[in-house]
Amino acid sequence: MDPTSELDSDRLRQQLMAPDPMQRAIALHALEVEVERSAAAARGSLAQEVEKFTARGIPFYALHDPHFRNWVGKAVAYWQRLQSLDTMTSALAKAGGRARSRA
Repeated sequence: MDPTSELDSDRLRQQLMAPDPMQRAIALHALEVEVERSAAAARGSLAQEVEKFTARGIPFYALHDPHFRNWVGKAVAYWQRLQSLDTMTSALAKAGGRARSRA
């Protein structure tokens, strides 16, 4: 099963902040899968940034620690950027297909 199939940024945030370490690991893995899936759209610096971020792993779980909360926020922001690239890439591909079919 694709870990990103039913995941949105709110659900990702919930999983990253879950007290169960396995939920946090699953969420981080979903981010890794998303960057792989979006590799064509996220060529270059964004893909490298996210890969570097996920390679560092999950910081010590401390729900009220500003460092941990900042890490969660950064993970969610990367997720949203990857999702928006996917949306733009899909829209451009569809528009290109329509333009070719009219020619």
